[in-house]
Amino acid sequence: MPEEPLANDPRNIWCVNYGLTTFADLFTVRQLTALATFSELVAEARGCVALNAKEVGLSVDETEKYADTVALYLAFGVSNAADDLSSLVSWRTSHGTGATRSTFARQALPMVWDFAEANPFARAAGDLQSSMAAVSAVLDRLPDARSGLAWQADAQRGLITSGAAVSTDPPYYDNISYADLSDFFYIWLRRSLGSYYPDLTGTMLTPKLEELIATPYRFGGSKAMAEEHFERGFVRAFTRIREHHIDGIPITVFYAFKQAESSEGDTASTGWETMLNGLIEAGLAVTATWPMRTERSGRTIDIVTNALASSVVLACRPRIKTAEATSRRGFLAALKAELPVALRELQQGSIAPVDLAQAAIGPGMAVYTRYSRVVEADGSDMTVRTALALINHALDEVLSAQEGDFDADTRFCLRWFSQFGWNEAGSGEADVLARATNTSIDGLVRGGVFKAVAGRARLLGPEHVRDDWDPTTDARTSAWEAGLHLAKRLDERGVDDAAALMQLVGQRMDLDTVKELAYYLYSVCERKGWTQTALLFNGLGTSWLDLESATRRAPAADQGTLDYSDDDG
Repeated sequence: MPEEPLANDPRNIWCVNYGLTTFADLFTVRQLTALATFSELVAEARGCVALNAKEVGLSVDETEKYADTVALYLAFGVSNAADDLSSLVSWRTSHGTGATRSTFARQALPMVWDFAEANPFARAAGDLQSSMAAVSAVLDRLPDARSGLAWQADAQRGLITSGAAVSTDPPYYDNISYADLSDFFYIWLRRSLGSYYPDLTGTMLTPKLEELIATPYRFGGSKAMAEEHFERGFVRAFTRIREHHIDGIPITVFYAFKQAESSEGDTASTGWETMLNGLIEAGLAVTATWPMRTERSGRTIDIVTNALASSVVLACRPRIKTAEATSRRGFLAALKAELPVALRELQQGSIAPVDLAQAAIGPGMAVYTRYSRVVEADGSDMTVRTALALINHALDEVLSAQEGDFDADTRFCLRWFSQFGWNEAGSGEADVLARATNTSIDGLVRGGVFKAVAGRARLLGPEHVRDDWDPTTDARTSAWEAGLHLAKRLDERGVDDAAALMQLVGQRMDLDTVKELAYYLYSVCERKGWTQTALLFNGLGTSWLDLESATRRAPAADQGTLDYSDDDG
């Protein structure tokens, strides 16, 4: 029985508080019997493989290596099956007639009260043959032209040698305790392979001390000591990378840690702050940034939240030795001059709106890190946290400034939406706002975006707008109306149908204006905590390139090409 203890990590391992304190506690007796038997059968299968290899004439050394390799892949299949054969497996009704959800639906060991126990011979999740088929599918796709090389080492010491080009996805502060979580699989790999890979399985559990994450429970509950461990480790690792990195090639750092902390109205992130502090202290400057869509859609964390869709890639180079200092005023001036252009480029690349604040860190920090120091009014150095807050403020200002690109009806809708969302308010307030934005309530009603009856007024939400809207025949079309219809069409009918509508919208207005609106509306929704509407506009911004591609593939659209299912008007 795997009696090794679970780590007392309250952030990622939640079942310890409920009495599940060892790995054996995570499995039923049936599951333990099955997995232990499968692990023992790896050795038996290895013996058969070795015998067959010897019979076909392989040398003793070749036979041992071949048999060990096959045993390794079989052990992968056993540990993979364990993910679906624990008492932390839950049930999901969204998958056809139902299916089990693996232990690691997210990077944590949760507590599951009503768990589902899969049959390891049912040709479904947890079935050993299914696991082996998955391993085999990976092997079939591996390139065989040349061998790669992978080894475990500490990036703070001897890993990097001169002339290296480094691309790294570093730890995300305290986000995930990979070493502790990986023990769930390691305990079965060790039982299967201990005799054949003693160097890799020589410890009872995976090594923990060198892991570069800010985990207070490893430092007696001290958050300060955990943060110091993380930041000092970052400085050592990136200093070594900078010293040995090949000239002329940037160091690329992938980071997908969402800013989520607020202090006196300022959004910042300890994870970003600490990582950037390490880069800067190591003598590096951010020279470019770009988001890459690296996160799988439909993740458990992604279903009901605005989870990041991308990793932000920072390109870093050694900071020039002659870098000058600047004041807070000089930093803000440079930020306001350069950030709008950078954000336009990000939007043109159809970065997901949910990722815009993350991606804006790159061009903002490119300004901050080009200086040897940024001096505050009292003579002190500006902190990275302050710089991040100023970058986020500048982002809000840029998005607000884009309001001037919109038509009068859209400006009215934006301001009304920012105040009231989809809720009702007084018609008097609507009249005052309409005059301020150079439009009229009657015109907004005729435009199909607003309703005003008996002294009450409201914006028409996605569920209230017409399904048969045709922008080419609409006498009063606004970017707001177009954005709302496109977002709804994409959400309900998919890319091809929304692309057909986009073709028609493009005959009436500049589509870039509609895309800007999606980003603006997402920022409003996130600030207000309106999750469902935020997801609607995030989907539109994220899918913009796909929509444009679909419009190029499709023939020129007219009203007759659209398939409307709602004929009651």
